[in-house]
Amino acid sequence: MSDFVILRDLVGDVPAFLAESWHRVSTVLRPADPPVNLFTVQDLERSLSGGLLRSPYLGVVESGENPTGREFTTPRTVAERVVSDHVDPEKVARRVAEGASVLLRNIEHWHAPTTAFAYRLGTELGRPVEAFFFLTPPERQALPPHRDDADVFVVQVQGRKEWTVHETPTDGRWDRGRAGRPGKVAVRTRLEPGEVLYLPRGAAHSAVAADGSLSAHLSLTVRDIGLSQLSAVVQQYLAADLDLPSRPVEEAALIEASARLLEHQTSRLAELTPQDLVDAARTAMLALRHKPPVTPDFGASAGQGCAR
Repeated sequence: MSDFVILRDLVGDVPAFLAESWHRVSTVLRPADPPVNLFTVQDLERSLSGGLLRSPYLGVVESGENPTGREFTTPRTVAERVVSDHVDPEKVARRVAEGASVLLRNIEHWHAPTTAFAYRLGTELGRPVEAFFFLTPPERQALPPHRDDADVFVVQVQGRKEWTVHETPTDGRWDRGRAGRPGKVAVRTRLEPGEVLYLPRGAAHSAVAADGSLSAHLSLTVRDIGLSQLSAVVQQYLAADLDLPSRPVEEAALIEASARLLEHQTSRLAELTPQDLVDAARTAMLALRHKPPVTPDFGASAGQGCAR
């Protein structure tokens, strides 16, 4: 289905990565051409100075705590309407100087190069990809040990960061968010600019900006299905081609509807394989969360409009 051109930029040897690391173990990777210039600190600065960033696309994080947006946003009047959640560059810079980290969420929504990169990577992997950018002051930790509900490629963009990664869960009974019991340490490493750290879904991790320098990294998160998506697809599949009265009144009619419902769903389930279910759930997730980049071409209609 794919030549894995974008994945190669992240992992280098794609066959070795897929055979040895993917979904299995955390791995430090040193690809020849990592996407360190995809989104940089300078892009962050330009985005802030441009004035269009709003919360929650930008957040400020310190020791795992997320302050209210009022601490780094300012109200603006747009078309005589007060908009309260515009990010204030001066407030953000002040919070960073005090030791807080900046977290940019879902930059694939609004940064065109990242949009294209995330879409191409998602197409290669058959899963939607989101992009987050972290800027962390020296010797600071943005988040405590936590688990992400996604496989993550961490691209070190600037400075260095010391990572502690714990073993991947051995079953599916874990929760995302803070990891009170992160488990045995699997990897300790200092990530250098241009290096990539792969984290399997659910592996608890934390990081500290090292060497007295500002650290910036890009996190490419690869989403996948879980029980809720599988259950939703089963419900849709069982309801397909079902023609029954929605509100039987008499007891006999209710019993008859129940019998036909059970017969229909038993027959449908017999035709559904586990692989079919997984494929259908992934297809549904991709349809919802994996959209191709769209660039409007206003020049195509030049001269066709009416003068005003």
